[in-house]
Amino acid sequence: GETVLPYDPATKGVLPSDLPELQDARSKLMAALDNGGREERGCACAKAQRYYDGWVEQASDNKLGVNGSYFGGEGGPVQPDRVEAEKAAFYEALTACALQASGPWTIYFGFDKYNLTPEAQSVIDQIVAETTGPLSVVGHTDTSGSNAYNQALGQRRADSVSNALTAQGKELCSAASKGETDLAVQTGDGVREPLNRRAVVSGC
Repeated sequence: GETVLPYDPATKGVLPSDLPELQDARSKLMAALDNGGREERGCACAKAQRYYDGWVEQASDNKLGVNGSYFGGEGGPVQPDRVEAEKAAFYEALTACALQASGPWTIYFGFDKYNLTPEAQSVIDQIVAETTGPLSVVGHTDTSGSNAYNQALGQRRADSVSNALTAQGKELCSAASKGETDLAVQTGDGVREPLNRRAVVSGC
């Protein structure tokens, strides 16, 4: 009968450099939970909270770290890949938890992938249920790979989402790619950033 809140990263021993991003993510999650998420999108929000807590746990597992303090380094997560996996899964689940009828909606993809995950399909189902007019889809990538390859990959992501929407009767006004030219998270070239591997759906 109690309300269980997401972990507070300030109390979990994460590195100071990681704290602002985790706190910002927690604020987004809390806003979604408090804005009807617990009541209206309980499963999606429970999943988002689970992945957020997993992200915090992985980020705080830094006693040794990659350059652990036992060896004169600054510490850091023991398994950075697990941090990135939990982070990516959290943002994907958060999209469904925070879903608003006005959009836009963001659908995330795996590295070099354009197939829809079950979480992505649930977002598409919500878009279909909560919209009436035509929709626009834009595919995006991270900066790993050439510009030409990423332009084509972004289009495949846009087409994947578009096909799923039209299969449920939705009308589209456009399905285009911006490749790596419109990053959600600014990075250098050749960087695998999960939050940049996405398609954005909005009204026309």
